[in-house]
Amino acid sequence: MSNDGSDRDPRRAGGKLSRRRLMGEGAALAALGGVALARGGVAGGGVAQAASATPASAAAGGYVPRPARTQLELSIEQVTLDPDGAKAVPAITVGGALPGPEIRVREGDRFRALVENRLADAPTTIHWHGLLVPAAMDGVPDISNAPIAPRQTYVYEYPIRQSGTYWYHSHVGFQEQQGMFGAFVIEQKDDPLRAEHDVVVMMSDWLHRSPAQVFEELRGKGGGKAADAPAGMKGGGMAGGMPAKPDLSDVKYDAFLLNGEGPASPWTFAARPGERIRLRLVNAGSSTYFRVALDGHPLEVVHADGLAVEPVEVDQLLMGMAECYDVVVQLAKPGSYTLHAVAQDGSGQAIGVLHTPDAKPEPNRTMPPAAGRMLRYAQLRAPASTVLPAGEMRRFRLPLQGDMQRYVWMIDGQAWPKADPLVIKPGERVELELVNQTMMWHPMHLHGHFFRVLQGAGDFCPLKHTVNVAPGETVRIEFAADNPGRWFFHCHNLYHLEAGMARELVYEV
Repeated sequence: MSNDGSDRDPRRAGGKLSRRRLMGEGAALAALGGVALARGGVAGGGVAQAASATPASAAAGGYVPRPARTQLELSIEQVTLDPDGAKAVPAITVGGALPGPEIRVREGDRFRALVENRLADAPTTIHWHGLLVPAAMDGVPDISNAPIAPRQTYVYEYPIRQSGTYWYHSHVGFQEQQGMFGAFVIEQKDDPLRAEHDVVVMMSDWLHRSPAQVFEELRGKGGGKAADAPAGMKGGGMAGGMPAKPDLSDVKYDAFLLNGEGPASPWTFAARPGERIRLRLVNAGSSTYFRVALDGHPLEVVHADGLAVEPVEVDQLLMGMAECYDVVVQLAKPGSYTLHAVAQDGSGQAIGVLHTPDAKPEPNRTMPPAAGRMLRYAQLRAPASTVLPAGEMRRFRLPLQGDMQRYVWMIDGQAWPKADPLVIKPGERVELELVNQTMMWHPMHLHGHFFRVLQGAGDFCPLKHTVNVAPGETVRIEFAADNPGRWFFHCHNLYHLEAGMARELVYEV
C-alpha cells in the first residue's frame, strides 16, 4: 500500500513557485469524470488563487460543465527540503513548496485543476478534503479514481457547493507525510464575518527519514522502534476494557512545522492592536494532535471544519489530524505574541508569531500548559437546525480496534482492504456509532458528506467531516445519504490508515 519514493534521487527545489494562468475559453470537459492526458501542455508549479468563474448550472442530468475561463495547473514533484534547518530530506510536494500553493476560490465557482504527476515512478492523487465533490473527483485510488500515473496529467473539475476552510492532500501511501498538501479556502459570497486580516495557518509534523521505514519499525520489521507500544493492546482491544493510560503518539517526530516553518525560524504575521485576525487553522499532521493557544489571548471559534458555528471563546483547542477551525483573535496591545501548536504528547511544538508593526517578532519557545478553557464538541452549536430530512434509519456499530503486536488497526474486526463495505441506500439517514476500544485517539473522516456530531446540542448539532474519538469513548454521528457513489471512511492517522483502519461506504444502485 505504501509508495513514498524515498529511495529515488531527489531534486532540490529552486526559486519561487511558478504562477501561471491558462485561458481556456471554449474548452470544457465532456463529462464530470476526470480526464487523463499525455504529458505536455502543463507547466509551472501552481497558482495561489483561481479567478472567479461562471457559477455552476444544474440540468436534468446533474451538473453540466461550462467553458472554462481560468484553471489551475498543479505539478506533483519530488524535491529536497530542509524546513526545520536541521537536515535536508526528500519530499513530495505540490509545485516544490511546503505546504503547497494556497488555493482560493469563491462559493459558486466551478473549480478545474490540471494535476501533472512529475514523480519518476510513483502514482499519485489529490483528495479535496472536506469538499462536497462528485465521487469521481474524490481522489482515492481504486475507490473514486485511478491513480495518476507518472508523466500523466489528470483533470479534476467540479462545482463549488460550499464555503469555508478546507485542504487538499495526497491519498497515496505516505506522500502526505512527505509534504504533499496545501490549503483550500472557499470564500463565502456574503460572509457576515468581518475581519481586517484573513490568514491560513497549517500545522504539520516532519521526519528526517522515510515514513515507510517508520511504518516498518512500527510493524517490527525494521529492527528499530518508532514508539513504545501501549501495554495491554492485544487481539484488537484493551486489557481489562479501559486503558490505564492513553497512548498519545506512536511516531517520534524530528520537527513540527507551522506554515512550513520550524521553530528556529518561525512564521510571523503583523497586525495593529484591535484589528480582527481570522486564523484559518488546519491540522495537516500525519499522526499528531495539536493543542493550539495564543499567548495572552483567547480564541473565538467561529467555524468548525469549514462551517459556521455559534461563536464560542476558549483559551485552547485540541485539533485532531485533518480538522479545521476558524478562530478570530485581536491583539490587545502593542507587542509580540506566540501562537503555539503543541504536540499532544508534549514532544515538541510548532510556533508562529503574531505581532504589531512596531514590535519585533520575538518567539516564545516555552510550551504553554494544558490549562484554561479547552474547546469541547458539546460547546459547538450550528447557527440553524441541522436535523436531517425524514427517512429510513440505518445504523452501524463500529468498534475501533488495534493489535499493537502486529501493528494492525481495524474497524469492527476487519482491516482494510480486506474489509466488507458499509452498504447504504440513497435517501436513508445513516448513524455510525464509533466505539474506541483502543488506547489511542482516532480522528475519523468521512469522504463526500458532512455529519452531525451527536454530542448534546439537540437540533443544532454541529456538522463536521472529521471527528475525534478518545480512548474508551463512544461517539455517535449521523448523516443523510444524499451523495451516491463509493466513499472512504477512515482514521486520519496516516499510519493507522496504512495499517487497516478504514472501510468503504457504498450506495446501493
